[in-house]
Amino acid sequence: MTFNERKKFITELAKTVSMWNYARLFAECIDKVKYDPYRSNNSISEQALEQVTTRFEIFLQNYTRKMRQKQYGLLIHDNNETVAKKHTELMKIFHKKGTFWKNISNIIETPLFVNSNLTSMIQIADLCAYSIRRYLENKESDLFDLVFERVDMNNGRRVGIRHFPGSGCTCKICQSHK
Repeated sequence: MTFNERKKFITELAKTVSMWNYARLFAECIDKVKYDPYRSNNSISEQALEQVTTRFEIFLQNYTRKMRQKQYGLLIHDNNETVAKKHTELMKIFHKKGTFWKNISNIIETPLFVNSNLTSMIQIADLCAYSIRRYLENKESDLFDLVFERVDMNNGRRVGIRHFPGSGCTCKICQSHK
């Protein structure tokens, strides 16, 4: 495929994702330069997993109240042996002690790690992550605006995503939290 054909294909895929009313996007965006691991006692990867896990758990608990029946969810992660071991151990701790913000009762066990070549859903998650990264690093909003539609909302605010840039950020993510 040519560059323009690839770009058109990715844009069409992002448009399709934007119309999935049943889908919710959860993300944590951390500026590595501004992140202070000593303040949180976590690595960036651990902090991101804790934040995404907490937001997903809150979504599931809210959905449980709405449906009046316990709702469960599963975290699915692109396979990386080093990350898989660390995140599996961290999720075990979350199930035993909770995250900093929330006890975990609706997320099933530990993340399922799968090779992205085996499932298109991991590739779609990669597209969402790519869109967010290109927006935050390069101000490219075409794809971002489409996938941003799927970020979990509560009371009109997009609560499923957080940008940790330091203070004074005016990006759409930070503005959506005001």
